[in-house]
Amino acid sequence: MQVVALDSQVSSYDKRSSLPRQPSVAEEAARPFLKWVGGKGKLLDQLLVHIPRGPLRYGEAFVGGGAVYFALRSERRLASALLTDLSGDVVNAHSTVRDRPRELVAALRAHEDAYLNTDETGRADYFYRVRAMRPDLLALSPVERAARMVFLNRTCFNGLWRENSRGLFNSPHGRYAQPNIANEARILAASHALQGTEIARADFRRWPELVADHEIDFVYLDPPYQPLSATSSFNAYSGGTFSPAAQRELADVCGQLDRMGVRWMLSNSDCPFVRDLYARWNIHTIAAPRAINSKADARGNVNEVLVTNRRPGLAW
Repeated sequence: MQVVALDSQVSSYDKRSSLPRQPSVAEEAARPFLKWVGGKGKLLDQLLVHIPRGPLRYGEAFVGGGAVYFALRSERRLASALLTDLSGDVVNAHSTVRDRPRELVAALRAHEDAYLNTDETGRADYFYRVRAMRPDLLALSPVERAARMVFLNRTCFNGLWRENSRGLFNSPHGRYAQPNIANEARILAASHALQGTEIARADFRRWPELVADHEIDFVYLDPPYQPLSATSSFNAYSGGTFSPAAQRELADVCGQLDRMGVRWMLSNSDCPFVRDLYARWNIHTIAAPRAINSKADARGNVNEVLVTNRRPGLAW
């Protein structure tokens, strides 16, 4: 059976266009179609109160599962939006959901049938065969590549989308009893909510340029978190580790955005290193559930920081 890849052309919309003013019922219920480690679905109540009411010309630099975007879209707080990520798989998956949702659902149903209609050994074998398919070497269509990602995301351990230094997905099989692989309702709702939104592959260092080109007035940044210890946190970022040097460069980007008069909000781990980087701005503490830990008694709430550049002279 064929599975999935990103072609060199990621479709987008004309940057001069706006999001529809009246979302449909499907858009109201839109949620992320990907499970995402560090996803913000359970933190929305704590996050959204710090975001300007809008309508916003919105940008998101590390879209991942897109929980904040989908929430803002449902609340009709967006006039336009640009979503970026460095992962080609993430960008392709969101673009495919936006543009070709029914083809994606059909491809996922084929995966679902092949995976569920076998025993545990057969499921593991199928998972690892799909995982071994390399989009960079195979002539996979955008739909096939998106279906590969969603299938692996729904059947791997804890939904942990992890890439090694070569950019290859390497999370193990998850052994779920009845994973919902071809979730048609959720994919169609997400597709409605993504209409009119530009989706592109871009490094965070390009955001001052992107803000100027797209006339963006608010940016949310949710980077891989700074680890609290050498072994406490996963922060692989599209084929590599998001290093302390990258964290410093990200803080510099935030400084550039601030000098441009662009409002922004950033999430990260609560540690002295991060607090020092953002000490000149507003730092809020929020409690986040920690689900990824090998020891059950180590799971629970952990503090994170939320940084904003809200200040006099910058309308909020």
